[in-house]
Amino acid sequence: MQPMQAQAPKAQKIVPVPTLRFDDPILAGLRLRVDKDVATLGRREDNGYVLPDPRVSRVHAEIRKDGNVLIVTDLGSSSGTKVNNEAIAGPTVVRHGDRISFGPLTATLEDPAAAMQREDATMVFEMPKVETGPHLSPRQQQVLEGMAEGMTNSEIGEQLGVTERTVKAYAQELYDKLGVRNRAGAVSQGVKLGLL
Repeated sequence: MQPMQAQAPKAQKIVPVPTLRFDDPILAGLRLRVDKDVATLGRREDNGYVLPDPRVSRVHAEIRKDGNVLIVTDLGSSSGTKVNNEAIAGPTVVRHGDRISFGPLTATLEDPAAAMQREDATMVFEMPKVETGPHLSPRQQQVLEGMAEGMTNSEIGEQLGVTERTVKAYAQELYDKLGVRNRAGAVSQGVKLGLL
């Protein structure tokens, strides 16, 4: 009988998730990861996305993911829902960079996948299928994963215990290894190569 060998845990694939980043002084820094297919947003605790502010209705709006599209619907809230300062009357598609107001609270939609698609749409190249991607050091892999999660260089540095300057150096090494010029390109290439 052979001794049992421990199985290494399988690496999880990191998928960029859209985020609502709030600028309101009361909720400054709050980021809601839009990771549910359908959920309500409001101040009540049983909402999928909770905004603990009395100026937001108990059940204010619905956020729905339909493939790569995000749809916001106001649910008859008392203070309304706006997209880019325009009140919405029914289901409304929101995109990367749109400003969504739930009553007086405004958030910016940050969607790394959409940002990658926009970059991909500007230049089209036929790329041969690559069997394996370039070898990344563990730290380069951590920086790439932070980028995919939409973190800033400062946030990545804080998480890894290094300076922002060090993160920038790792980022430049990633760009060189992946043959890209920016963060969105690095994340896109990382997904294509199976690094994320």
